[in-house]
Amino acid sequence: MRLKTAQPIFGFENISEFSFEKIDDFFYSINSGDISFQLIDPLTVRDYSFIVDKGYKDILEVENDSDIKVYNIVTIQNPIENSTINFLAPILVNEKKALLAQIVLDEKKYPDFGLSEQIKNFL
Repeated sequence: MRLKTAQPIFGFENISEFSFEKIDDFFYSINSGDISFQLIDPLTVRDYSFIVDKGYKDILEVENDSDIKVYNIVTIQNPIENSTINFLAPILVNEKKALLAQIVLDEKKYPDFGLSEQIKNFL
């Protein structure tokens, strides 16, 4: 599936479209040319919820909250247990509209979400 970037991935503001694919029951990938990010569905590893501001819902053209799927960027390491997950800057996807956005959560509102948490803490 091709996703247009409604709100860019930080540091990659020049990328306007990604290819999105499911790898397995846990991992996903978004790619654009030589740039690739591995993603995880956070609900497969922990309780994870936050409030999406109306502004982000608007740019993602969200009609119902159920339109939003949430993923987190994973930095893959060997062994996999040393891989890290960014819970503070989730990727939001509206598959119905084929739109993607990265947001940054306020760490004061969400102190349990880290920027680089080892995946072994959730296995």
